[in-house]
Amino acid sequence: MDAKKEKQNRIRELATKHNAVILAHYYVADEIQEVADFLGDSLYLAQQAQSTDADVILFCGVNFMAETAKILNPQKIVIVPDNTATCSLAECLDATDCIQWKQRFDNPYLISYINCATEVKTISDVICTSSNALKIVESAPKDATLLFAPDVNLGNWLNKTLGVNMQIWNGHCVVHHNYKLGKLMECMTLHPRAEVIAHPECPEEILQYADFVGSTTGIINYAKKGSCDAFIVLTEVGVLRTLQMNSPEKHFYTIHSNPPICVNMKRHSLDKAILALDTLSPQITMNEDIRLAAYKPLAKMLELSK
Repeated sequence: MDAKKEKQNRIRELATKHNAVILAHYYVADEIQEVADFLGDSLYLAQQAQSTDADVILFCGVNFMAETAKILNPQKIVIVPDNTATCSLAECLDATDCIQWKQRFDNPYLISYINCATEVKTISDVICTSSNALKIVESAPKDATLLFAPDVNLGNWLNKTLGVNMQIWNGHCVVHHNYKLGKLMECMTLHPRAEVIAHPECPEEILQYADFVGSTTGIINYAKKGSCDAFIVLTEVGVLRTLQMNSPEKHFYTIHSNPPICVNMKRHSLDKAILALDTLSPQITMNEDIRLAAYKPLAKMLELSK
């Protein structure tokens, strides 16, 4: 047995010992994806966190995801392999600035992307993910001033797609925002039959060339069900594992020879997961008043997503 398999077996043994469930995002390293009980995007993982009967949640994703699991499960132990796995998008907006921004508008209704700090969630009216953003925005009060934070690219795409005029915070994901139009054009020239499938966190100049725009799960499902046999993928490369597993006969291309990766997602390793399960640390903790305030817009999102 090779070292990787031994470590993965050890993780499973410790998970059984502590009645732990392992949740992992598509963007973490393949070796972590392989050992996860549930692998998915932000919405799916939030739903699994809400419904689990495990005593311990090992969350392999960036910190806002693990915090979401704790908000939904105050009685459970939520641990992460590496608690320095922050999110560039969540760091674009802090609660103080968000409060001041929201106060500038009459009758504001703040829709916050789940990629935000817990403190920002506490002052939000509802949360959304890329999987349910269209539905969440459409459900917003028609007489309110709609605000969207913190991702400008997703916000602009929602405005254009739905014909609304939300006020948008100017934040972005360092991975998706760094895809370059020139590189996409080169790749489209090399693979003229390939369809372009993109995450809405990409810039508008990129999205205008996409055959499909959607969440990570949406991208996976589109590629699996579509008749095309070649795709140019515009999201974090961690998704390629699932794309190739689901559709081994199809071809998937990235537009950069060294495509941008989410460095923070890749911080998690098998060794760190073993240590986290062995010691039940580092744990996600938060003030109960903050948790309760953040729970309200999250619960509203989950209810609207049924």
